[in-house]
Amino acid sequence: MIKLLRVDDRLIHGAVGFSWTKQLSIHMIILANDAIAKDDFQKMTLDIAKPRGTKLICESVEKAKALIRTHLKSSTNVMIITNNIPDAYQILTDIPEIGSLNLGGIRKNAETKENLIGAIAVSQNDIDLCNKLVSGGFEVELRLIPDGKKTYFKDYKLQ
Repeated sequence: MIKLLRVDDRLIHGAVGFSWTKQLSIHMIILANDAIAKDDFQKMTLDIAKPRGTKLICESVEKAKALIRTHLKSSTNVMIITNNIPDAYQILTDIPEIGSLNLGGIRKNAETKENLIGAIAVSQNDIDLCNKLVSGGFEVELRLIPDGKKTYFKDYKLQ
């Protein structure tokens, strides 16, 4: 069962590795990103960072989507992580059964236009994609940790 689709540019770190996986009883993390899927060193370091007893699979977005489909109704609790909104948009629009997107840590960079909350900054392209998701009936929420206050992208009324 897919428990969470999350965008976090740090991928696996304390909040993801321990808070989210524990709160949602995650058995498997699918990391969907084309560049990381090809980088053996980064995959090795991410595997070290994951919680003990949790399986980590790093795949291209296309391969990850095929794997995600096999877990929509499985008894395995799965969290999907991407490091950018365009990859998450592609996953969510191709697999609408997931239903929602969690925006976690997205650090400010040269392309970001808006800083939504402390550690979540978005570019104009990110804003456009999130607005399309919201218009399509998907929930896009901002929350860094599972116990944090859930806020919704639509409430920011960004264009």
